[in-house]
Formats: sequence, structure tokens, C-alpha cells
Amino acid sequence: MTVRRFACVLAVLISGCGATPKEAPTHAPGTPAVVTYSGEIPCADCPKQRVALTLFPDFTFRMRQTYVGVDGGRDRDVYDLGTWARAQDDGKRLALRGGTEAQRQYLFASPDAVRMLDSEGREIRSSLNYDLVRQPRVDRIEGPMRVRGMYMQQADAPVFNECLTRKRYPVLMEKDHAALERAYLAARSAPGDTLAAILTVRFVSRPPEPGTTVREHVLVEKFERLLPGETCAPQAAGRAELLETYWRPVEIFGIPVVIHKGVRELHIVLTREQNRVRGYTGCNTMSGAFRHEGDSLRFEKVAMTRRACIPPDANALESAFAKALDGAVSYRIVGESLELRDAAGATLMRLEARYLR
Repeated sequence: MTVRRFACVLAVLISGCGATPKEAPTHAPGTPAVVTYSGEIPCADCPKQRVALTLFPDFTFRMRQTYVGVDGGRDRDVYDLGTWARAQDDGKRLALRGGTEAQRQYLFASPDAVRMLDSEGREIRSSLNYDLVRQPRVDRIEGPMRVRGMYMQQADAPVFNECLTRKRYPVLMEKDHAALERAYLAARSAPGDTLAAILTVRFVSRPPEPGTTVREHVLVEKFERLLPGETCAPQAAGRAELLETYWRPVEIFGIPVVIHKGVRELHIVLTREQNRVRGYTGCNTMSGAFRHEGDSLRFEKVAMTRRACIPPDANALESAFAKALDGAVSYRIVGESLELRDAAGATLMRLEARYLR
């Protein structure tokens, strides 16, 4: 199925990204505003693993895990970033929410060390070392790391809002920024539009201008792709509910769905009452039923009104939308993103939660 790409209109700044703690947590007693913990811990598939964890006072973190000797005798660095908070029960536990599906947890073992806990937040019973020790010098863990965020350019001042930390960075016009800029200018509908992008970046500290205060910038090492019509929803810290949520499609059969400004957007809502589904296809209203058990999901007896599509190009989009619903047999929710899948497990359509109850 081929769906015609529509002109991109997106005026959404970062929303639904990694959660910021409601109450300001504090570092371990006596630690500075920015603190780095590091150490060597056991590794199941390598001789050892070196970990560096830096906590920033705005409740964000960066982490570097170095797996020693795994690539033909060479080390491999794996990065993560996100938000951190103290556990609300006793304040002695540190919870990290980043790009991994499960949050990491550590115990403040002393003012100078944090101890890695298991996936259930329990202490690991072992004679081996799982402590990371506070370092006298801060490691800002610059990367390079692969990130997703919202990019915009206005008055020749590009900025990037990273999804997991919700932090906004000026973008240096160096390295692969030229490729990002060309793609952005071709995809945007108007100056100042905001588009989701996947990039490999470094976080570089520089003064914006000579004599000004040093601040972090994003240096684009590699531009991967734009994601027109999308936001930070797939990396949201929360998890939307399947039912009673307004879902709007952002991709059907691998092709972005972008709606003209002022045009009513496609959507579906699955209601608890009698397992009914209602929505809008881009041309017509629709209604029907669904069956839902575990991760299985099937739509049944879906009927649509018979209004003609205006513009006629919307016919292809409506047809693809209906075909994806008809072929769905299972689903998965990641953050505020819903994936409808076929019998082979392939994603037919991805939708984002727009208005959550």
C-alpha cells in the first residue's frame, strides 16, 4: 500500500517526554551540584565493565558503560541519558529513567558511593563489587550518543529538544548539521516548524559568543532521519492506556502521516462501554467494535459514512488507515505510542496519544 506524503505542518514543542520529578530530590549529602560516580563491576559476557554515571542538578543523568574487550579485543562504549530521582520511600535509593525499558536503581551506600541494585530494586548478594565511587573530577559524558528529539530553526538559530531529558540545546552549525538542515528545510511547511529527528550527537560546552557564559551545545556527528508528524511520545516516561485515549496515527505502513494545517486529523478512540471504537478516517467518521485480550486486538464490524474525500488525495490515506485497522491482530504501547501489528508481528500503524484523560 502506498500513501502519498502530505505537506508537513507541526507546531508542537516537546511534549510527553521523559518525566521530571515532582519534588526536587537532592544528591547524596556533601556532593557537589554535578557529581560523577564510576567504577568497575562484573560483566556476564566480557572480562569486566566500566561504568561512569553523572548526575546533574536539573535531575538529568548521563551514563557510559564500557564493555572491555568485546569487539575483537577492543572496548565498546554504550551510552544512556534520562532523568533521575530519589525513591520516595526512604530517599536512600536512586532511580534512573532513561532509554532502557526498565529503570535502573542504585542505593546510596555512603556519601561517596552508590551501589547497583538488581532489576527488582534489591541488593545483589555477592562478594563481587557493584559500587560506583564518587570522583573528584566531573565527567560530563559528552558521547557520541544516538538521541531522538525535536529540531527547529528560526532566524538561523537551530535548537534541539532532547526527548528523554526534556532539555533544550542550541545546535552547532558544524559536522553533519548541514545534512540535517537540508532535510529540515525540505520537509518543513513554514519557518519555525518543529520536526522530530534522530541524530548521533556530542554534548559540547562552549560560550555562545566570545566573552559569554559557557553552556552546552549539541554537535551533530551524524544525521540519521527526520520523523515528520511525530513527537517525543514513543520515549515518554508514562504509559498511555489503550482505552479511553484519543489516538492519532503518525505512520501507516512505514510512511509518515502528516495533516494539512486546519484539516481535521485522523484518530480513533476505543471505549470501555460495549467495546466500541469510533474515529475519523480523514474523510469519514467511523464506528465499530473491537475484541481485546492480553496483547491481542481485533477490530470488527467497522462502518464508515460515505462522504467524498476533499482533497481527493485523502482517498489513499483513508484506504491505508482502514486497511491497517482491518489487518491488526495485536498491539503494543510504548510510552504514549501505540503500535498495531499484523499476524507476523509487523507494525501496520503507529499512533500517538493526543488527549489523555
